[in-house]
Amino acid sequence: MRLGLIVNPRAGIGGPLALKGSDGALAGRALAQGAQALAGQRAVRALTGIGHVEIFTASGAMGQAAALAAGHQAIVVHQAPPVTTAADTVAAAQALCAAGIDLLVFAGGDGTARDLLGATGVVPVLGIPAGVKMHSAVFATSPAAAAALLGELAAGQALRPLAAEIIDRAADGAATLFGLLPAPQGPRRQAAKAAGPGTANADLSAACAALARELTDCPLAIIGTGGTMLAVKQALAGDGTLLGVDVYAGGQLLARDADEGRLWQVLAGAPVGARLVLGVIGGQGFLLGRGNQQLSARIIRAVGRPALTILASADKLAGLAAGQLLVDSGDEALDQALAGHIAVRTGPRRQMMMAVVPA
Repeated sequence: MRLGLIVNPRAGIGGPLALKGSDGALAGRALAQGAQALAGQRAVRALTGIGHVEIFTASGAMGQAAALAAGHQAIVVHQAPPVTTAADTVAAAQALCAAGIDLLVFAGGDGTARDLLGATGVVPVLGIPAGVKMHSAVFATSPAAAAALLGELAAGQALRPLAAEIIDRAADGAATLFGLLPAPQGPRRQAAKAAGPGTANADLSAACAALARELTDCPLAIIGTGGTMLAVKQALAGDGTLLGVDVYAGGQLLARDADEGRLWQVLAGAPVGARLVLGVIGGQGFLLGRGNQQLSARIIRAVGRPALTILASADKLAGLAAGQLLVDSGDEALDQALAGHIAVRTGPRRQMMMAVVPA
């Protein structure tokens, strides 16, 4: 199997810092604040132990380094500059496709997927999730899932690509379909994010209001991203962000759009009784790892699974193809510890039991 590899070295670098992406100037801001690039590490995880493949790639951090670290030889077909841009992604993709690859694997996010539109022709693509959002359907659910899928393909399983949506969102949270790319089908590939308002019905709206009343006396409440979470925030304090993780103490906003460092700071000085409130990404089922990388492994461990509250509409849960909630915290041991059944609130005094599984 001839595998093409592109790593966007800056993908996802803004996530822990509560930036809403890593494109353009956002990556520079993240680096200036001391952020660490993790896309290469996630690419190594996806390429390790997959069997014999020929890897064609770009030089250095744009692919060659990850291939070598995963134990593969690498044939360089594109010389990448020290600081790469979208133009380098396009040029590398064109060179890889000209080399006759069977599958183009890229480590990045929705912005990287958008860059590949029009650059790959009919060559199938598979994304290793390494960005901030990853709403598009071309991504494996996790680097481990990508490794499993690649291992099956390397062992001779038929590729069988299907058209997958490339979706990205603006700063106001609006999701836009930019096009389609062929991608391998199978349960290890995520669905596209479903569009639509976060509070889909009266039951869920009432559940948001009821939870807000509970949280009024909570010493520390960390509330995640999305439309459903915004409804809780508005009912609790009349204030909060759509795309950020916000912190409340005694019903008052304590930290708006907090990054990972700020969350750790408030947790370190918090009394017993901190709670974490999360929504579910429609169509995908993700709780962690998509647009909320501020909630790092140490944050989740500090709060603890028993303090986790999840809200989602019954229709959203019923619409999940696998009937599961996914976690991709970047720490496989933590993902395993979070696994198991959990109650999801869907309305006043209503809940559904859902299985939480590592992505």
